[in-house]
Amino acid sequence: MITQRDLIERLASRNPGAWSVAERIQDVAIADEHRGLRRREHRTRFTLIIHHDVPLGRGTARLDIDAYDGSADDLIDQALTLPLAAIGPAWTASPPAAPANVAVVDADLLKRELDAVADVTLARLRRPATATVTAALEVLRETITVVASSGFHATWPATTLRADATLSLPVPAGRALPPRSLRVARHARRLDDLALDAALADAAADLLLLAPAAPPTPGPCALWLGPEALLHGGDRGLWAVFARQADSTIERRGLSPYHFRAELAPGASQLAEPLTITSDGALDFATRSTPVTDDAVAIRRFPLVERGVATGLGLSPAEAALRRTDPNGSVRNLIVAPGTWTPAPSPTTRTLEIRRLHALTIDLTTGDASLDIALGLDHRPNAAAPLAFTGGTLHLDLLASLARARRSPDLLRRGAYHGPAHLLIDDVELIS
Repeated sequence: MITQRDLIERLASRNPGAWSVAERIQDVAIADEHRGLRRREHRTRFTLIIHHDVPLGRGTARLDIDAYDGSADDLIDQALTLPLAAIGPAWTASPPAAPANVAVVDADLLKRELDAVADVTLARLRRPATATVTAALEVLRETITVVASSGFHATWPATTLRADATLSLPVPAGRALPPRSLRVARHARRLDDLALDAALADAAADLLLLAPAAPPTPGPCALWLGPEALLHGGDRGLWAVFARQADSTIERRGLSPYHFRAELAPGASQLAEPLTITSDGALDFATRSTPVTDDAVAIRRFPLVERGVATGLGLSPAEAALRRTDPNGSVRNLIVAPGTWTPAPSPTTRTLEIRRLHALTIDLTTGDASLDIALGLDHRPNAAAPLAFTGGTLHLDLLASLARARRSPDLLRRGAYHGPAHLLIDDVELIS
């Protein structure tokens, strides 16, 4: 079994340049009704980052390993070879800074048996009477220790919960109806932040709308995105495009339409409520918060977009050194400034209110996105009631669309996102 001490001793003796070793001692409990599974697992995992200096410059490699993945000597040999495949300019890291003061642990989960937490949480779910619910919950408690060649050393506890539930409508006997189901996924640091009961109630209400939903009618419209559509597929949802676009390496190579100190889209800074986004990796209990990164960089809060203009970049130690500034821990949790738009359909334009997505595909390099609709409401001017529909696809240039979107004042805090719960995007085209 490999230990963190084994890795550190061998790295110190080989003296490759700069390095860091992050150790995660984890206790995991899983309760899964989908598979009829109950499991408790104890494991130790390492992340090894090595910057190997050679006459031509410096190469970097990252290795994620399990405590039982071979011997420490073999792993260090491998880790010292990998950086030689991609040598870049030489650089020197900034001196280590103080870790961020951030809460990432549910104190209650430090005292309880995790398998009991998982079982009791599922047993106490308020399952809607109108739907069949099968759920799964993973509860993780870990101790993280980061040690670096600079002399940096930090240890902290953290907790993470992941929940997944599927709601389906029972099919009456003798009826040939298409299956209707919706999925709910949540990711949180604290048990209370999962808010599973409320999520199931909302999904059950949407499921009743989905049952009689018709096929979509293609054509131009305004697009109203609700919370579930906005954050589909991850704890940053559609906003994840900014984490990738603002990566300093991608931006420096000109591989992104996100250009430092330029407008996100023509006219983005001249809007009545221009977009402002902050990256904050020290937001208490957010899922992408941490005191330091695996390469011993202290997490910092920094502006990403200010009034429609790209003003920040996620800076790794290498990128920060090349730009002669300090690293910031890269883009983490996203705080999006609210607006004043009251969520409601336009009185003069066809408005599609998207409640749920079936799939979200984002090209993180170009920023283009495809949204496949699971449930929407088609609001028409002067119509007595909206028409529920399912199916259809929307194609968006996410950077431009989010930059120009009108934002609601009501805030949603979930996962790694803290911002408006609703958006309105003008002039989109629904494709059936």
